[in-house]
Amino acid sequence: MNRHRLMLTIIISATVAFIAGCTAAPAQPNKKTDNKGVMTQRQVLTIAETQPLDTVDISKATGFGKLANSTEGLYRQGESGSIEPGLASHTVISDNGRKYIFTIRPDAKWSDGSAITANDFMYSWRRTLNTETNSTYTDLFVGIKNALKIAHHQLPSNQLGVKAIDRRTLEVTLDHPMTYFRSLMAYPLFAPQKEAVVNKFGSHFATSATTQVYSGPFELIKWHKGSTTRTLKPNPYYWDREHVYLSKLNIRTISNPSASFRAYQNKQLDSTQLLSQQIKNSSRRLDYSVMPYSMMVYLAYNFQDNTTKRQHQLLKNRNFRLAVSHAINRKALIYKGLKNASLPPKGFVTTGISKDSKSDADFANMQQGTKYTTGSVKQAKAEWQTAKRQLNINSAKIKIVVDDSTTNRNLARCLKSQLETKLADLSVSFVFKQSNAATAAAFKTGKFDLMIAGWGADFSDPVSFLQIMTNRNPYNYGHWQNKTYDRLTFAAIRNSHNDDNQRWQQMLDAEELLMKDQALHRFTNKYDPILLIHR
Repeated sequence: MNRHRLMLTIIISATVAFIAGCTAAPAQPNKKTDNKGVMTQRQVLTIAETQPLDTVDISKATGFGKLANSTEGLYRQGESGSIEPGLASHTVISDNGRKYIFTIRPDAKWSDGSAITANDFMYSWRRTLNTETNSTYTDLFVGIKNALKIAHHQLPSNQLGVKAIDRRTLEVTLDHPMTYFRSLMAYPLFAPQKEAVVNKFGSHFATSATTQVYSGPFELIKWHKGSTTRTLKPNPYYWDREHVYLSKLNIRTISNPSASFRAYQNKQLDSTQLLSQQIKNSSRRLDYSVMPYSMMVYLAYNFQDNTTKRQHQLLKNRNFRLAVSHAINRKALIYKGLKNASLPPKGFVTTGISKDSKSDADFANMQQGTKYTTGSVKQAKAEWQTAKRQLNINSAKIKIVVDDSTTNRNLARCLKSQLETKLADLSVSFVFKQSNAATAAAFKTGKFDLMIAGWGADFSDPVSFLQIMTNRNPYNYGHWQNKTYDRLTFAAIRNSHNDDNQRWQQMLDAEELLMKDQALHRFTNKYDPILLIHR
């Protein structure tokens, strides 16, 4: 997934409802159905994305959603987000949960017909962690033996706890049990890479369709770096190719929602994502649907001492942060600002990402921070008055940094109106950055009072969200610090006693601390994706 990693304090959004668009009827297949009642063969699908593919090098990619069709690892994501065996046909886990032995399928092959081996996984992981690769996702390896020290340049990458026992046997050793390890292994980052291909193409590796080989159900046949279109066809050597139902997948880059909708209406696209008024106009159509997507949009504070003394004191004042949270009407932000199918959040962790193994309750429904996001105008005003007395001020100004887009400008206008109307003498302005790079640079250098950002889950576990607010996490740009929060979150990550019930409570306690201190303000819990699909 494209992780738009930003640190915030006011969480505005949450799980995204993927907007289902329209999809045209497929061409007549050779077979009517398979044994699951699924249409098969000779189907061609044409879809659009807002951003072009940057690279097919998984060690350097930033948008893994774009690589999921052509890349597969030890596990893969199945129906309704379930995790099922991928390139590994069998897995043995040690009693203490710290060692995994994976058996690679005998029919696991690259798109060039060569065998995928355990060494391809070992090489891939080491390459990603190698300092020279400069991967942005090394933090996801933490938990695998020595990964943290390698990421901090204290050990070479060949000391990572991964070992090819033989061609079909891969051994992975962990620093501690990881409840979410199988889910993590379904992430494209952990897929294999073929060393001979990397060496053959050198600096040109993964810059075009033909300078890479593919481990997933599809292979790229038409694409080069900078291209706004790409074409994929079924990988003829994929181990589960009999259940690949498309004969071709075409992907176009269309950044303008109106242009995408027109292409859909003209049958040039099989689905389209809807925004703003498009949703309202299309919600009664038979081809309209909403799909869940684990994305949280939130507003964050800068806790660093790199602003003026007065501004630093303002941002660190808990009553000010509580006032801002209570002044935000999250439903109004969604309907008037974001104008999509998002849901008001229940906490920092999105709905549907994880369930309690004991009660089967959704983590989001068990979170205890909802009382800090009630939208109570009376409470907001009282907290603002308290903050002003504590700070000995009569007024204040804040600047909020955010990516520039039509949606974010609508959101900004709505948020500004809410805060300035309910919190007298507070002035809110926005700094719109023209690119993701410019936004990230502002966050990394601490050049913001507050910022609006989004975080998408990398794997199906609450710590995928909770870990970004720990003190040592590189995406905690505002440098919020709470020792108890760190202790609880790291204890949940380590799970030293392999106790799921204890771990679950630790995560709930950590999330409540985060909300109690209002280090984050959530905005929505289902952000943006609504699609029309030709049926």
